[in-house]
Amino acid sequence: MNDNFIRERLFELIDNSDISATRLSEELHLNKGYFADVRREKQSVPYDVLARVCDYFQISLSSFFDKDYSLNNSYREINLLCQSIPQDQLETVIIPILKKFAKQTSDKTSPVAHENIP
Repeated sequence: MNDNFIRERLFELIDNSDISATRLSEELHLNKGYFADVRREKQSVPYDVLARVCDYFQISLSSFFDKDYSLNNSYREINLLCQSIPQDQLETVIIPILKKFAKQTSDKTSPVAHENIP
């Protein structure tokens, strides 16, 4: 993984949260301007700091590095909630509901494929 990927993911987390980079620095007992330096590419993020950031935001390191995992607060909240629902209920209730909403949303945004011409 390169530093740019880590930096982008880190600020995706911070920017989608209710905490400023400065406040996060303070919460993690880092230099107040630590994340400002990271953003300006003057500082890299060592493993131990990244692990603390992930713990703070309640995500795993593997989720952080998973390009398909969204760091958006709403999606993370749904993911956390789904982890507490029994698998059978996820498959029979929750997933069908989410699929229905996703289909309704895509139907509203899709252009009409065919026009009924008499």
